[in-house]
Amino acid sequence: MDSLIEDLDNENESIRSNAMDELVGMGDEKTIGSLVQVVQNENLPLEMRKNAIVSLGKIGDNGTTELFLDISMNESENKHLRMASILALGDLGDEEALESLRELSYGDDGLILYHAAYVLAPLNDIYEVYGTYGELPYPLTEEQRSYRNNVGEIVFGVNFSEFPPIVNSSMTLGHDRKTGYIEVMTDVNPGTSSMDEMYRIISTEAEKRGVYQVPVRFVYGTFSFA
Repeated sequence: MDSLIEDLDNENESIRSNAMDELVGMGDEKTIGSLVQVVQNENLPLEMRKNAIVSLGKIGDNGTTELFLDISMNESENKHLRMASILALGDLGDEEALESLRELSYGDDGLILYHAAYVLAPLNDIYEVYGTYGELPYPLTEEQRSYRNNVGEIVFGVNFSEFPPIVNSSMTLGHDRKTGYIEVMTDVNPGTSSMDEMYRIISTEAEKRGVYQVPVRFVYGTFSFA
């Protein structure tokens, strides 16, 4: 096992990946304990600690939940360890722990918020959602980078006057960093046909910038960044 743990920091990506797969396959109490020690040892290389977190998440032992949550919520912790821990929490699927990620501040790092949004997306939301279109790209992929780099221009470029009118409603369009989605907020349910049309308009603007399957949600309410 010691050689496999050493390989978590190997410069060869294939060797790192194989070591992680073997450790996950072992997945016994001794392996879990050794990986936890790696994560907690601040003197070890960052890559080794990050890959230990990824391996633990894939093993799926719920005893590591608090460790991952503590790292995820600690704003002074290394960003890459926090992102790996958030995804590991998603692998574990502990909904109570995942709900704690909603407490992250809007002022936190954008990638941290995106990772949290990604693992929270399958859960029931804290407010009413009329409809969801597209999907959040997996974190740190080219698709996610393209979306994140262009989302502001997509929102700014949408011609609001082309939206179908929603009777007796107020409507706003923006990007919520905590959910990751472009959100159309209105106090009246637009209905499927109107949401389809509005998504088509937003999607057309996104595709001009190379973003496909753009994630958009239609939600009840107005924007609040408290």
